[in-house]
Parts: sequence; structure tokens; C-alpha cells
Amino acid sequence: MSLVQLSIKNVRNLEQCHLKLNPRFNIIEGSNASGKTSLLEAIHLISQVKSFRTHRINLLIQHSQPDMQVVAQYCDHSNIYHKIGLGRTRSKTKLHLNKEVIGQSSVLASLVPLQVITPESHRLLEDGPKLRRQFLDWGVFHVKHNFLSIWKDYHRILRQRNAALRQGKSKEQVISWNSALIESTAQFHSERTNYLNALLPTLQRYIQQLIEIEITVEYQPGWSKDLSFDEALNNSLENDCQYKHTRVGPHRADLVMKHHGVAVQASLSRGQQKLLVCALRLAQIQYLQSCSEQSCLILVDDLPAELDTIRRKKLVSLLADTGAQVFVTTTDASLLDLTQLNLSRSVFHVEHGNVKEVVY
Repeated sequence: MSLVQLSIKNVRNLEQCHLKLNPRFNIIEGSNASGKTSLLEAIHLISQVKSFRTHRINLLIQHSQPDMQVVAQYCDHSNIYHKIGLGRTRSKTKLHLNKEVIGQSSVLASLVPLQVITPESHRLLEDGPKLRRQFLDWGVFHVKHNFLSIWKDYHRILRQRNAALRQGKSKEQVISWNSALIESTAQFHSERTNYLNALLPTLQRYIQQLIEIEITVEYQPGWSKDLSFDEALNNSLENDCQYKHTRVGPHRADLVMKHHGVAVQASLSRGQQKLLVCALRLAQIQYLQSCSEQSCLILVDDLPAELDTIRRKKLVSLLADTGAQVFVTTTDASLLDLTQLNLSRSVFHVEHGNVKEVVY
């Protein structure tokens, strides 16, 4: 799929703009604080109904304005055109697909798969395991249509068991939730591990192409691998009661990556970490496209940051090879050196919140 047109109103410093987009490569250039990243945020909104920069969606509404609006026309894999609309006041969000109201943001997420690479992408590696679990679950969500239901069931049962723990219920009442949690965990764990095993060959190819070093990737399920989940849950009962929450399970899983036995957070430079995250994102994109008719949107904020010329060229080439629609911001389009690629592209210049297409 690809975005064909994008209309933005009152998103940060973008007062109003209407863009016709290239189905392959879109470069957004301009000085810092000109509004480049705000344009990427607007695209992110019509897929995720949130920003990749802040959890407070009201911060995206232009100062002194009562609301914001993003409207996008996209073409799906069957060459059928659709229109997505998002409107946000200070208190309410409204979503529309082909003029019909949408009640759940997951509908848009499934229609418009989207990956983001930013100068803060290293947080996927350096922050806690929650982001790495989200990385895995994004991939499973887009290739397994029943995964959202599995994910919701697991967290519903987990909340109920945790409520019993917080309320100081008897051990028998806490244990009464174990059977349902064990059954749900089996499905959850299976979907994650099957997905990661399928993804790893593609991921290792991208790692070699981008950083040319050996990286081991291990999924830690959220309990000791020496135990079944049933055993781990029983062994953890005393601690669960003491700490008032369930301390084992897929909600505590992690994806551990190492170079020569040392965690990549400590062994790789910031530039190498960015490239490793790019490899992770590219592998997900390529795998999704290999097992479905869906393609992704790729948003890359400040692509040249922390990358030398050779690495920039390699990353641009790999982004182009995905066949996905790509949006890249930069302070100077010449830094991307697209002359090497016979690639359809459009360039947009952003200045003081105004966006204009540049003809080269």
C-alpha cells in the first residue's frame, strides 16, 4: 500500500498543507525546527493514532487552535483507493475510514503497517524490555490475524489475577486464575517464538549488510527456561503474594542481543546501535511483505544522524530495496546521495511550517 495524498491542518507548526506523495521515496528537507518531523508525526497519526515523539496527543495541536486534522488517501495492494480521516479536539479523537466512523485504532494499525526510525531509535536497545516486547508484538500482530485476540485475553486474565493479589485474596483464589493464565500463555508464547524463529534469517542478513558483525539474538520468555510456565507460576506464588503482582509470564519477556557475549547496549557504538535497530525494522518489513500482500510505510527522521557516508548510502539502498513507501527527513537532501539509485522520488522543502514540493 502507499499514501497518495496527505492533507494536514494545525499539526504543530504545520498550519495547512496538501501534498501529493510519491509511491516510493519522499524526501522532506529543511532546517531544524522547520516542521519536518511534524509531517512524519501526521503520517504516524493516521496509522497509530498517536505520536512517536510524545504520549500527549494534545501537544500536537497547534498552539491557540482548538483542533487538528489529518486526512490521507491511500491505495491498497488491490489498487483500491481509501480515505482515512483523523480529527482531534482538546478532548476527543474522531476516526473515519471511507466516511464511516471507526471505534478502534487497531483497525487503522492493521490497514497501514508503519515502521519508524529516529535518532532515538537506540532506545529500543537501551531502555527496558517493554519496547522490545512491543517490537515483537508488532510483527506478530501484522502476520497473525488472531494475535490481537490472544494478546487481549492474556492481559485480561493477568489483570484479574493481579487484582486478586492486590486485594489480598487467599492463595486458593489467586491460584484459581492459574489454569486460564497457563492456557493463554501457551498460545502467546508460541506465537512470539514462531514469529522470531521465522524472522531471524532475514534479520541476520540485514545485520551483516549494515554492520558486518556477529549478533546473537535470544528470546527470554519471562520465566526460567529450565521450568515449564506451570512450574514457574507455582514457584513464584509466595513472591507474587508479597509483591502483589504476577512476576512471571510473557509480560516480563525480553529480547536479548549480544556481540561476543556482551550486551549490545554496552558493546556497540551509538551509530552501530542505530544500524542494528534499522536491521530489526527492515527485517520485520521484509518478512511481512514475504508472507502477505501488505507493504509498510517507513518513516525515517534525520537519516544522516550519526552515520558516515558509506553507511548512509547502504541504508538508503536497503530502504529502497524493500519496495515500501519511504519518508525521510534531512537538513539537506544532497546528504542522501540518491544519484546511485534509479529510484522514483519526490522532494519537499519545509520552512516555517510551510511545505512545498521541489522540482530538481
